[in-house]
Amino acid sequence: RSQYFLLGEEFLVEIPAAVQFLMTTFVVVEAADEENVGLVYGLLTSASNLGGSLSPLLSNQLFGRFEPSLSDSANFIEDAPSFRALVFSSFVLGYVFSLLSLCALPLLPAQKADAQARKRAWSSSTAVGWLSAGCFGAAFCYGLTLSVLTLFPRTACLELVGGSGCVHD
Repeated sequence: RSQYFLLGEEFLVEIPAAVQFLMTTFVVVEAADEENVGLVYGLLTSASNLGGSLSPLLSNQLFGRFEPSLSDSANFIEDAPSFRALVFSSFVLGYVFSLLSLCALPLLPAQKADAQARKRAWSSSTAVGWLSAGCFGAAFCYGLTLSVLTLFPRTACLELVGGSGCVHD
C-alpha cells in the first residue's frame, strides 16, 4: 500500500474543520453585543473545543465494540480481508456522523441581517441558559472522567472507555 494513503484522511478532516471555525467566528461576531463579546466568544469556543475532546472518547466507546478489535495491532499486521472491511466500515461510520452534523446547518442564520433580526426578535430565557450551562457542564464532567480513566492501566481496560474489559488478579 502507498504510504501516502492515510494523508488523505487528514486532508478531508481539516477542510471542514477550517470552515467550521470560520462559521463559528461569524456567528460569535453577530451573536455578541459590544459589552459581552468576550464572554460569548469564550463560551462558543469552549463548547467547540469540548466537542473536539469528547469525540475521540465517544469513538473509543463505539469502536471498542467492534470485533476483531481495532485497537489490536496484530489485526492490522495480519491484514485479513474481513478486518479490512471492518476498518472500512469504521471509516464510513465516522464520515456518516460527520455528515449528519450538516443537518444543523439550517439552524444558522443565512445572512448577517437574519442573525441581527433573530437577536432582536427572539426573547432571552434564563431556563434555556441554565439548561445550556448544565449540558455543557455534564459533557465536561463526562469527558474529564473518561479522560482520567484512560490514564491508569487498571481503568484503561474498562469497556466504558473503549477497552476490551478488565481481568484483574
